[in-house]
Amino acid sequence: MALTSSLSAQVAAPEGTAAPDPNTVPAQNQAAREFQTVSEGPWGHLEYYHVPLEFPPEHLSTLTVPSQYVEWIFEAATHEEMDSDLAAAGLTRDEITSLFYGCTIIQDEDVLRVYPRDETILTMSITTRTKLYQLLSQYKQNRFHRRPVYINTQNLSQWFRGSGVGRDAITDVAQLAYPTPNGQGFYLSDVAYTLRRATTALEERELLQGLLRSTGLMVRLRLNRESLTPGIGEYWTAAYKNKAVMPLLESIVAQNDGSTIDIAHLIPPIPRQFLNQFPETQDAADGRLPDWFWTCFNFFRSSPRQVYADSPERDRLILKEFEPALPPSQFGDMLVLNSGGRIIHGCIHIAADIVYTKNGADIFSPWMLMKIQDVVGYHDVLGDVTISTFRKRAPAPVVPLQ
Repeated sequence: MALTSSLSAQVAAPEGTAAPDPNTVPAQNQAAREFQTVSEGPWGHLEYYHVPLEFPPEHLSTLTVPSQYVEWIFEAATHEEMDSDLAAAGLTRDEITSLFYGCTIIQDEDVLRVYPRDETILTMSITTRTKLYQLLSQYKQNRFHRRPVYINTQNLSQWFRGSGVGRDAITDVAQLAYPTPNGQGFYLSDVAYTLRRATTALEERELLQGLLRSTGLMVRLRLNRESLTPGIGEYWTAAYKNKAVMPLLESIVAQNDGSTIDIAHLIPPIPRQFLNQFPETQDAADGRLPDWFWTCFNFFRSSPRQVYADSPERDRLILKEFEPALPPSQFGDMLVLNSGGRIIHGCIHIAADIVYTKNGADIFSPWMLMKIQDVVGYHDVLGDVTISTFRKRAPAPVVPLQ
């Protein structure tokens, strides 16, 4: 399916980008509840703060804990073929020699399984790690390279605050993390190595919960009699696709000048119901959980339709119910991320650079608000993502019977 590119997020990480600092706490992060503002626009005056979202502890029983042995799997039948792939990925002969010095390599049908030395894992440069792990991400067998842990901060102390994760494990993460292609945050693929820090089942659980936590946004709209203009009302009603919010906006302004409203109250009922929630295990009784396409397609619907990103009818539904749109994005627009000639994710534009997203089709991925640059950072493993905008078509007019 050809998609019109309306926004490109191809910003290369600078060479030698430093790993996240486990010690420094930037001044702007001192107060966890300190509101930040976004640039004003047709949406009005928005304020937000970050909030960690940890999945329910009972979800851990469904998680396959990875082996503590680091394994790199190459889809190559011979050592020569593997070396050729590494060279094509930009690794030099010296880098390749260093990576495989003293390692164990097992040939398993059409793949090579590489078990590197601990020293290799810990001491490889960020540049080498980035090139190697981007290559490994292209092989489906490498679970945490294809979908690495995403850390959207330079400050690991802030990221792990309240998680119970020990300082030694945090130091490991700082040493093993590598920058995302767009320079927004960091990836961690060496989850297996970090789990070695866990000496008890409790420590292992706390480490997994800390690594797999998500960071969402709590956003509010500040209103007064002067700021509630017709333009703001028109923005949040989305050309009457979301018209039920207008009486609420008018009521808040009338009762208390200068008040704020959580924008959870301004989004339609289905996304509002799931915001900041994780799916329940029973939701997968039929073998499926909502994914990004389910989330986007049902944003304005009164009752959800069970369609998914791999549904055969997905592209037909996009063309039927949406139309390509140019910037600026409007409330409720679907932003589609393209990589390698295919769609890898989609989310819903809310306002400014804030979107509504579900980043995975699993019980560990909540519905939440994020900055679009963080969504791109989360999914842009190969560094080639572009974004296309699609707008929900207006319903066809009802023709009265003659």
